[in-house]
Amino acid sequence: MKTPSIKPILPSIHSFEEFEVLKQNIKFFENAAKEMMHRHHLPEASLTLFSEGTNIVFAYGEHQVIKIFPPCHFNQFHSDQLALKHLQGKLSVKTPALEYEGEINGWPYIIMTKLEGTLLETLWETMNHENKLVILCELGALIREVHSLPTDGLEEIDCHWPQFIKKQIDHCVERHRSTGLPSELVLQIPSYLESIHELITPIKKSVLLTGEYTPMNFLVKQVDGVWHIDGLIDFGDAMLGLPEYDLLGPGAFLIQGDKTLLRAFLTAYGYSSDMLTKTLSAQLTGLMLLHQYSNLNVQIRVDSWREKVSSIADLQNLVWGL
Repeated sequence: MKTPSIKPILPSIHSFEEFEVLKQNIKFFENAAKEMMHRHHLPEASLTLFSEGTNIVFAYGEHQVIKIFPPCHFNQFHSDQLALKHLQGKLSVKTPALEYEGEINGWPYIIMTKLEGTLLETLWETMNHENKLVILCELGALIREVHSLPTDGLEEIDCHWPQFIKKQIDHCVERHRSTGLPSELVLQIPSYLESIHELITPIKKSVLLTGEYTPMNFLVKQVDGVWHIDGLIDFGDAMLGLPEYDLLGPGAFLIQGDKTLLRAFLTAYGYSSDMLTKTLSAQLTGLMLLHQYSNLNVQIRVDSWREKVSSIADLQNLVWGL
């Protein structure tokens, strides 16, 4: 008698597009999360899906989070896993503690502690300027803190910067054309990158990058009427590379062309006043164009910025002008 085949809890997929379709049926992932609880002898508890994010993330009960990665995002699982372990207890702010990890039908997952706090993204637009200064000074110091940590044990997520940046340069024009960057700017990209090649390719020392210091990945808490950074989450894009690459998220999402905030942030990171030059502006602009998720239409949060920019030099001055 033929043994009936057991239907896998999560199906086999081979592309991000298939994953996006599958995400519409959340029942698959709820059943998988329950299997994870069973595997690790954890009690049943409510599962609440977080609406944002690339991967599937549930709040599990009140104090834990379950994060499920599709097979095509195994590298994100590996980066998240390594970074969580590496950062635990070493920073002045909280990071989730990795409690369990595993794989179901080729889908890796992490179960970690849930941090309390308010996402900075929900507050930033209405936050007063003085509190924004506080946050950006704390953020500059925090990034410096992460970059100061030894990177022993993280060799597997070294992006091998010269090769990484060459690949980004090779695909930069195509990427920005596909995202709808104005054609007059796209046409200027090759000559601009060529002019700053020596600012973006050499690397003296690799540091741990998250590439994601954005308001979607910070938890803040209010003390005596002032908001402060209290937690840092999401390390799926962590890698070893050039330190300045990590300054891009705050510049685009939070600083929004405000030169007072920009100087405060860079100073808190560790730049002296004589280092805040056009050379640094050009380096950061080039890296912004070359970021692996660069989409300036989404990431530059300056009102009507396209109307203010007719050249890459204008873009440099608008976002990173010093």
